Amino acid sequence: MTPGNREVAVTVINGNWGLTSLSAVRAVLLSAFDVLVRSFDAVPEAAVHVSRWNRDYAFTVYDKRPYQVFLSASDTYWSQYVYQFSHQLCHILTHFDSFKKHKHKWFEESLCELASLHVLRSLAAVWKENPPSGVFEASAFAKHHQSYAEEVERKTPTPSRSDLPGWLRRNIDLLENNPTRRGLNRVAAVSLLSSFRQYPALWRDCGWLNHWDVRQDSTFSEYLNSWADCLRKQSPQQEPRAPDIVRQLFAIDSEWSV
Repeated sequence: MTPGNREVAVTVINGNWGLTSLSAVRAVLLSAFDVLVRSFDAVPEAAVHVSRWNRDYAFTVYDKRPYQVFLSASDTYWSQYVYQFSHQLCHILTHFDSFKKHKHKWFEESLCELASLHVLRSLAAVWKENPPSGVFEASAFAKHHQSYAEEVERKTPTPSRSDLPGWLRRNIDLLENNPTRRGLNRVAAVSLLSSFRQYPALWRDCGWLNHWDVRQDSTFSEYLNSWADCLRKQSPQQEPRAPDIVRQLFAIDSEWSV
């Protein structure tokens, strides 16, 4: 798929979306799609088909092309659509099904939570200046994307920067055993938010996750090393930034044994 294929990139499957129209849902999801693919400077390897289901969470099916994404959002809860879809699209852009089960999957899950916050904050500005057509009063709604993100961040009990290394050491076993501990994922996401806002190009580094056999990395420090090595192979003249920022933020050194 190339950037010119935007109009076929996202297909919304007809279903019980509630008190809204299929075209409005698609416009909302495409606006989120545009922000994230621009941030990653990459597009999904195949089209993304989005359906609604009656569960209380969103999900992307492994090993399906086109990608099959299921959302629980309905009616005109636009920020919830954006939050759920951005998380799932981040999985797709980080090649989530290359290696399905490994102990570092929690980091990808945390990045996907971060992607949701990033897209919501971005759309607060985008919808105000250039609201998507087909979404009733989208410009007036724009501020709610910002407040939705801020509410998630406010409810996330994030440690101070000096306490982050200890927080990760205390929780790394829990994360490695269950990568979708959402409360912990959000702590990591909110902790990374300011760095990604300051250096938006970090998202491009994330597009190279899962391009090596992550199952061979026995520690999180080794995982970050492998990520950095992968990035150096892609751009030999440029020092990888994202792995180093993560390493510094959580004070992860080569002596990490977990």
